[in-house]
Amino acid sequence: MSDKDRFEPAPFQVVSDLRPLKAFTDPIRNRLLHILANQEATNQQLASLIDEPQAKVLHHVRFLLDVGLIKLVEQRVRGGNVEKFYRATARTYGFRPDPADIETLSGPVSGAIFESVTQELVASLRLWPDQPLYWETRRGRLTPELVEEFDKRLLALIAEFWGDLAEPASGDADADLIALASTMYRFPGKG
Repeated sequence: MSDKDRFEPAPFQVVSDLRPLKAFTDPIRNRLLHILANQEATNQQLASLIDEPQAKVLHHVRFLLDVGLIKLVEQRVRGGNVEKFYRATARTYGFRPDPADIETLSGPVSGAIFESVTQELVASLRLWPDQPLYWETRRGRLTPELVEEFDKRLLALIAEFWGDLAEPASGDADADLIALASTMYRFPGKG
């Protein structure tokens, strides 16, 4: 398959239906979607990348296929075996659940996202104990204008270092893959 014929995920996809939204309630599925947003991979490659059993990963791959968040992009026959390559349908996803489903989904989705980041962080610390980590937890009172300015500058900084989501990942294919996790939310207490 030529490079021009390769499937490229959409830059952004809104997920509103309950079943695909439930896919994001599992940390393993979140990790698989992150990988497949950036590259195509087989079940075996995915299992190796996240250090999970192939049967467990295959279960999640089948679920993601069934709800339409990944697709089969290529099949190759090697030594009598069929290798199936998968790719995410989007580089990033936005969640827009029905208001009636927000209570049901928001906790499990956010918990699974944080758990997937935690799993990757623990694996990273195990493999590269000298890798510097930057932890920053702050609560502050910001005006809506300052929140908007912060968001704008953060997105510009992310675009500067990570590139435009509409474009395929670029850079040295042999360089280490570096991840960033950032969350900003309105504190629910009066604090």
